Amino acid sequence: MNDLPEWLETFPDLKAVDDPAWFDVAGRAQTVNLPRYTPLFIGGDACRNFILVQSGAVRIYKVFENGREMVLYHLHKGECCSLTASTLLTNGKYIANAITESETRVVLIPKNDFFNAFDRSTAFRLHVCAEMSGRFHEMLLLLETLGMRNVEGRLARWLLENRSESDCVNASHRELAHELGTAREVISRHLKDFEKKGLVRLSRKYIELADVPALDKRFAGSRA
Repeated sequence: MNDLPEWLETFPDLKAVDDPAWFDVAGRAQTVNLPRYTPLFIGGDACRNFILVQSGAVRIYKVFENGREMVLYHLHKGECCSLTASTLLTNGKYIANAITESETRVVLIPKNDFFNAFDRSTAFRLHVCAEMSGRFHEMLLLLETLGMRNVEGRLARWLLENRSESDCVNASHRELAHELGTAREVISRHLKDFEKKGLVRLSRKYIELADVPALDKRFAGSRA
């Protein structure tokens, strides 16, 4: 077996791909360290690389005409960018933006090498398709959430799904607004209402979920 690059240790499924075409492509991939808040791509850009995240975090988001942002998904250690894959495969341009949320190390596979591996390595092709399928299901869940008319219910759901083991959420009102595709003022108003009703306790740095069962009822009620 050819010597594999060190970055593949972060991607066990890709490390297990036993195809000469993939070995060649993986060996030519470039690893890049990026500071926090570095744009990876912007909507309308041509796609030149298949992107994988070796460490750190990346936010994929959409900016609408009114200036509001909505987070589509996050990329973390060991994940590849499905939007990049779909953009390459359709020979289109990016329809969203990506920015690092912390110091991040990415792996870049140039467009021609990506197609070489996709065409010649069945295992690599199946891996990319599986990643795209998983992300598609996540997008369906996002659409389901957006289908809720009640911002209150969407907020309750996000808090429940992103709380820590100590029932706390470390996110600003602005970050929550971006996640839910609404205005910061709307989020602040609902959080204040939650606080008055004893559902959460607010501080500058985090949100403590004071009554998880009641929040769960808010989420369940928004689906009725």
